[in-house]
Amino acid sequence: MKKIITLIMSILIISILTGCGITGKGSRSWIENEVSDIEKVYPTENLEDLFEKFPNGFSITQTRLFTDKGNRYNIALEIKGDKDTRKIEGKVKKVLIESEPYKEIVEKESKVEYIEDKGLILEKSELTAELLPRNYFLFQKLKLNRDILKKLEVKDKSFSFETYRYSIKYLFTNKEIDDYLGLDKGKVSLDIRGHYSERDKTYFHSVVITEDRKELYFGERIVESQEEKNGK
Repeated sequence: MKKIITLIMSILIISILTGCGITGKGSRSWIENEVSDIEKVYPTENLEDLFEKFPNGFSITQTRLFTDKGNRYNIALEIKGDKDTRKIEGKVKKVLIESEPYKEIVEKESKVEYIEDKGLILEKSELTAELLPRNYFLFQKLKLNRDILKKLEVKDKSFSFETYRYSIKYLFTNKEIDDYLGLDKGKVSLDIRGHYSERDKTYFHSVVITEDRKELYFGERIVESQEEKNGK
């Protein structure tokens, strides 16, 4: 009897693990299905077209961590698309990151606005070279969809049953990424992150790119505003 019970339990465990590993939550196919709507944004050449995709507005954040002369910096850009004014504007700042104890010091900052046919424009134009290495977002040039992703080598993937957050990391070589981040045909880690919900299908994806040799960390996130959906 014990052998039968043990056999049944073993079959159940194998079935669960197989389901999770091949087609269930956390599997490559499941995560790639969840991120398949990334093509809704990647690419979007004209930022004003995002209002057609996200009528309630949207927010875009970028993080670019790098080391310069032994110091760690973050170029942080936050911008919002206002559904009422149809303006796309925000701020960008250069932050010195200190450790022991951890501290963030804003060294330079400027308002930034997107203008069609001109791209991202700083209010303090003299800081453009330092705060805005590119006057456009990566998603304006980078094409991502299910067909492209399924051809890539997966480096790692994860799914949390506690938080319902998922992540899938690919090895990727891409001209648009090279041009945007100043790389030379480097193979980078392309990490797509999101949050699973059966009810709320609001667009929410982060793309994180890392390159070990240059100690590079770059993150870009586009989030659909939810004001009207929540009745606020």
